Amino acid sequence: MKKLGLIIGVFFTSFGFAQDDLTVFGAIEKALTNNYEIKLVDYNYQVSKLQNSWGQAGMVPTFYINVGNTASLQDNTNNPATFFPGVLFSDNLATSLNMSWTIFNGFGIRINKERFDQMQAQTKGNAVVVIENTIYDVILAYFTAVVQERKLNVMKGLLGYSKEKLEYYRLKSDMGINTSFDLLEFENLVLTDSSNYLLQELSYLNAQRNLNLIMAEEVDVRYALTDSLGFPNQAKTYDELKGNMVANNQNLKNQFINYELQELNVRAKKSAFYPIVTMNLSTTPSVGYFRLFGDEGFSSNTNAWTHNGNINVRYDIFQGWNRKRNSEIATIQLDMAGMQVEQLTMNLSHQLKGFYELYQTRIKVESMSLKRMEHANKLWELGREKYDLGLINVFNLNDIKLAYEQALLNYYDRLFELLQSHYDLMRLTGGISQEFKISENFDGGN
Repeated sequence: MKKLGLIIGVFFTSFGFAQDDLTVFGAIEKALTNNYEIKLVDYNYQVSKLQNSWGQAGMVPTFYINVGNTASLQDNTNNPATFFPGVLFSDNLATSLNMSWTIFNGFGIRINKERFDQMQAQTKGNAVVVIENTIYDVILAYFTAVVQERKLNVMKGLLGYSKEKLEYYRLKSDMGINTSFDLLEFENLVLTDSSNYLLQELSYLNAQRNLNLIMAEEVDVRYALTDSLGFPNQAKTYDELKGNMVANNQNLKNQFINYELQELNVRAKKSAFYPIVTMNLSTTPSVGYFRLFGDEGFSSNTNAWTHNGNINVRYDIFQGWNRKRNSEIATIQLDMAGMQVEQLTMNLSHQLKGFYELYQTRIKVESMSLKRMEHANKLWELGREKYDLGLINVFNLNDIKLAYEQALLNYYDRLFELLQSHYDLMRLTGGISQEFKISENFDGGN
């Protein structure tokens, strides 16, 4: 008996330590700040921004400096054709500044810049999807923990009632009043309720840990979740939701960007039919020294400055029909990208229809579950009163108690499912991105 009382006492004090309050928006803020996937996509976006430049596209000329020093020793003692008979030593230092610039390559430079623009937009779109999914995951994880906490409170209340009755019948037994039957039954109920509480406590802790993982918090951090399970009803029709989906779904937007990239690829392949015009400029100052060894030897310093410039026009007359094949392949890939847009649109439309009908069904189911819970709560109150008056026995009371417990747990499950359907529709139609202004706030809206 003492051991059972000790276990119950531990249950009631296990959540007595200090906890910081946390709203769902606070959880989202923590996840957007700390989540590792979001940090990674931000790095990818920064890389795409750095790559998106006219220099990377090839518009800006390149400059380089070349410094060379050449020393030689030449023996001309047996060379009758030389002007410097004897042993000649020479040393020359030359520095050249060179510029290379592609003036025209079939509009390839402009196409490259447009490709970098689209790749940056695509990287941003992928980042928006990750952020949107993270917000969705945080919301569901947060309210999962809220539901598990509500269920834990149900178990706590039932355990408290069983414990209260157990103490009452213990007191009557100590006073010599024969209540062994009810005493044993409530001892069993306390054990059953304690087991249920323990299992529900584990579910709640797991839900908290899952929320911590998404927020990138330490595993043992605990928060007091302050938001309720309420949310606005989705009043839009299916056609309105479909219009929002086509206009705002980020995955669909990313697929359109991929289609535009394929259009640029077609233009890039066709640019191979144009000539390439390049210009090269260089200037080379040089200084030198030579010395002739021998009876008539002498030495001297030299210096020179050379300027070079050329414009080169190259046109490939024939490449084994590779340019034509590459253009045809790029056109086929463009058609494939268009089909992928159509396929994704159809898949999303089917998903939307399923989510919409599921949401409508869950509204009705949640409403019925709420009524069932209200009825079960009234029956539980009446059952306790009738039991105290001796009008029903402990078995009748236990049946009412189980029905009450199942009705409450069922209602919380149905309410969470309705909430999940609501946010499924929001994510599919771009509602989460619109509500939190992800694209506008991402990198200052760039």
